[in-house]
Amino acid sequence: MNSSVLLSQFAGAALLPPMNFVLLCALGLLLRRRWPKLGTSLCWLSLALLLVLSTRVGSLWLVRPLETSHAPLTGSAAEISQGAQAIVVLGGGRLSNAPEFGSSDQPSAATLARLEYAAYLHRATGLPLLVTGGKPDGSRESEAGLMARSLQRDFEVKARWIEGESDNTQQNAVMSAAMLKPAGISKVLLLTDAMHMERSMKAFGQTELAAVAAPTGFISYQRSLSTDYLPNAGALALSSYAMHEWIGLLWYRLRY
Repeated sequence: MNSSVLLSQFAGAALLPPMNFVLLCALGLLLRRRWPKLGTSLCWLSLALLLVLSTRVGSLWLVRPLETSHAPLTGSAAEISQGAQAIVVLGGGRLSNAPEFGSSDQPSAATLARLEYAAYLHRATGLPLLVTGGKPDGSRESEAGLMARSLQRDFEVKARWIEGESDNTQQNAVMSAAMLKPAGISKVLLLTDAMHMERSMKAFGQTELAAVAAPTGFISYQRSLSTDYLPNAGALALSSYAMHEWIGLLWYRLRY
């Protein structure tokens, strides 16, 4: 694992739930000695945010604006493809050392969901696939390699291009564009999670590739339940994912 990825993971741990709320409460406890009201308010604020963002209703405050920025693709093959010449599928993590698969690495659940939609779009449009994702965690095989194998094994679809050197979304965009340019590809369907789509589109917008958003894995479209108001770990994970994307959008705007 390279130093930039390691630094990013430490920063994420501090800025995302639940550690950000722990740190906010700790700051409040420190400030109570000199400013009792301010310190106590910060402690209560950290607890309130933790409870609210641990509910599905609370998490949707962060999730919905990200997901509604790009609508799902619908219609005929021509309407879906919108003149694109290929489909680019971004990696979404791995399951390392899966014992049921002979202790080999496998695509994560999020990545499998993207691959399922990629296979669907491929069959609907006939467009070739590029899978992209490197080895940011220091693994021996790239995420793109895992994705290509899963596409062939689980969906009987072959990836035409395998980009396995990128470590983040910005590199996904730059390296995918460099791989597709010699093939005469100038416009692609960009496939990733609905929450991740806005940041991905901004990254690909910095390249010579024109991208059409092909989001999947929508959360905010799901039916509401009475339990949506109860705190649970799953809702907190959604809040963490969405907050990661909001911070990422800010960082990309400042850096790129």
